Amino acid sequence: MSKKGKLKVTLIGSGGRMGISITQVLSMSAKSTLFAAIERENSPLIGKDIGVNAGIGETGKVYTTNTEEAISGCDVIIDFGSAENTKTVLNLAVKYKKPLVIGVTGLDEPFLQKIREASVQIPILQSPNMSVGVNLLFKLAEMTARVLGDEYDIEILDIHHRHKKDSPSGTAMKLKDVLLSALGRSESDVSYGRHGKEYGERDKKEIAIHSMRAGEVIGDHTAYFFSPDERIEISHRARDRRTFAVGAVKAAEFIYEQKIGSFHMFDVLGI
Repeated sequence: MSKKGKLKVTLIGSGGRMGISITQVLSMSAKSTLFAAIERENSPLIGKDIGVNAGIGETGKVYTTNTEEAISGCDVIIDFGSAENTKTVLNLAVKYKKPLVIGVTGLDEPFLQKIREASVQIPILQSPNMSVGVNLLFKLAEMTARVLGDEYDIEILDIHHRHKKDSPSGTAMKLKDVLLSALGRSESDVSYGRHGKEYGERDKKEIAIHSMRAGEVIGDHTAYFFSPDERIEISHRARDRRTFAVGAVKAAEFIYEQKIGSFHMFDVLGI
């Protein structure tokens, strides 16, 4: 932890659903504290007390747009803002040599490459899902795929609330990548939903991803393995965003202790 006491965390995207959950977790943490809460320029939260908005009472700290000041003065950054803003956050993290946790989804491959390049200067942990349970889902799906090989058909389903902007979810995409790696397959083996009357018989190596967006579902993910004789399902269903927030704070406390490099939640959990 910081030699000055609790670890000072700057939180990007602090007024969103995940930001509020992380704020609540930090308010109860024995190791870390919220140093600065960053919101977008036109947010109605700017200038308002972060504790009041998060339901934890007045804190005397308010939402701000001064990203550079917030990053320069903190110990570690947690970014759950927008994909468009993450480039600015990454550049400032490198400029001020600050450890960075990125939970933003919808990042394209060219930007993921920039993250990998930046990790030779600062420690970065980038994960679409920081829940302990979801990362166990990744590991269990990987193990299952290695054992079953090409003898089972694989499908992935993600279900989220009606407000979610990206589809498939970042978690579903990570699950897909885990399975491709375990089986030695490539993106050309992936189908994103199925359309039309003449789809035809599935290829033996196909992995299909399907998404549902409805209601207020926080996040359900399932990997299915089908043979002619049985079906194996490995699922994770989130009941509260707190599970992701706790993982994000664990990630921040872990990444602060690293010098440089690219890290995963597997590193945090030791799996």
